[in-house]
Order: sequence, then C-alpha cells, then structure tokens
Amino acid sequence: MGLMPPRLVLALVSALWTGAPHLRAHGDDQMLIEALTGELAKAPDPDLYIRRGELYRHQEEWVKAEADFIAAGKLEPTLTIVDFFRARTLLESGQPARARPLAERYVSRTPDEPEGQFLLGDIFAALGEHDASAAAYAEGIRRAPRPRPEHYLRYARLLAGAPKADAARVLAALDEGIARLGPVISLVDFAITLEVDRKNYSGALERIAALLPHAPRPESWLVRQADILVQCGRKEEAIGSYRAALAAIDNLPERYRDTVPMEALARQARDALGRLSAHRGTAETSAAQPQPE
Repeated sequence: MGLMPPRLVLALVSALWTGAPHLRAHGDDQMLIEALTGELAKAPDPDLYIRRGELYRHQEEWVKAEADFIAAGKLEPTLTIVDFFRARTLLESGQPARARPLAERYVSRTPDEPEGQFLLGDIFAALGEHDASAAAYAEGIRRAPRPRPEHYLRYARLLAGAPKADAARVLAALDEGIARLGPVISLVDFAITLEVDRKNYSGALERIAALLPHAPRPESWLVRQADILVQCGRKEEAIGSYRAALAAIDNLPERYRDTVPMEALARQARDALGRLSAHRGTAETSAAQPQPE
C-alpha cells in the first residue's frame, strides 16, 4: 500500500480530531486494528502503522500508538508527519514536555502546515506558556487557507486565560474570526459574554442586534438580549424582548416547541416577565402614594 501524501494524512487527522472518533464504536476500532495487524504481518508498511497508531490513540492505548508511529518513521525516515502524530499522542497522554521537541521539529520541516502550529499552541498551553501558545495559534490561523471556528475560539480562550488577559485583545481575535467566517454562534456567544463581563452592555446588545437577522432561531437570543437589558436597567425594553421571545416560541412547530430546552427557555422568559411586572406594579403603587409633607 502506498503512502498517503502528508497533507492528505493531516486532513484525515484533523477530521478525526474534531469529531469523527466519536462516531465509531470501540468494537469497530478493534476490528480495524485486527485487520491492520493482519496486513502488517504480511508486509510492514508505514501507512498501515500510522492508521493502526491512530486507532490505538483513539482507544487511549498511548504506548502502542507511539510504538506504531515510531515504526512508521523507521520504515520511512523522511515521513515528517510521524512527528506530528507522536507529538499529539504524547500531549494527549499528559506528556507535553516530551511532545514539544517533536512538534517543533514538525513545524520547522513543514512551515506551511497550520495544524502543526495549532498542535504546538496546545502543547505550550499545557506547559503554561501562554504567550507562546497564543502566538502559535495566531500563526496557525495566519497560515490556514480556511481556518475553522474552533481555531479562533481556542485562540480567544488562550488569550482570555493568560495571567494578564486583555479583554480588548480577546475580542479582537473573535472579531477577526467573525469577519472572516461570518457570525458563527460560538464566536459571537463568547464575544457577548466578554462584553457583559466587562459591563459593556451596549456592546453586547449591539452584537445581538447584528446577529438576530441571521439567526434561524431567535428565541434564545431574544431572551439573552432581555437579560442584558435588565442588567443595564432598561426594564421596559427587556419586557418587550421577553415577550418577543415567547411569541417566537409560540410560533414554532410543535416538534420544536414541545422540547425540554424550549420549555425551559419559555419558563425562564415567563418568570423574568413576572418579576419585572411585579417590580413595575410595586413601583407604580409607591409612586401613587401621597408623600408626607
């Protein structure tokens, strides 16, 4: 069997890393491992070792996974992708210090591969080197032809987790992702949370207002908008937003409306409306009382 080109292998790795392993059962992996072991008994092949190593990694059999990657490298010393696989396996097994030189060597040999930068960023983060981690992610994003939302989200979280985090810098990273990829929910959601945390309520509300025209399901955003309006004292507007959310929920098809999350959201909006109405009634009663002379 011939070797897969490094870019193709890396694309496969990226897909596996971001969710595909969860679509396979442990028994499926074991069957594939047995099949690959049979093929390897006939003729050692670097690509087969890499494939089996990935399956062992999925099963968290770290020693076996690394052994297969090392075997692939011995059979094909010019196969630089082996450093990537080994570094990632060591990182996931809790050995970032051992992973670092392998990832650095991979990046030096394949400078145009953004996945190497992202892996190096994760290794730096595990070692507590926040600035280096953020720099690696920024470089990976710069080199990626099509960065994914999770790259920007991870980059922003790394910046936010630094000892002296700068909220403006974190928001700039998120806004770069939004500008490049569009109003991705995960990016906008994090940006709104940051705006609220720093009490920039108008900024948070502007972000929700910009998102609402693009949101296929506005109910949760209307509730969140109302919650923020309450926080900044704009209670009449909050009442309108809660009511709009409840109206949107009522207009949903039954199969969407009669779900546990949607019922919880409707209850949250109704409870908030009840509190606001009670507060408004108390305030109006108080205002109507004759003041002592």
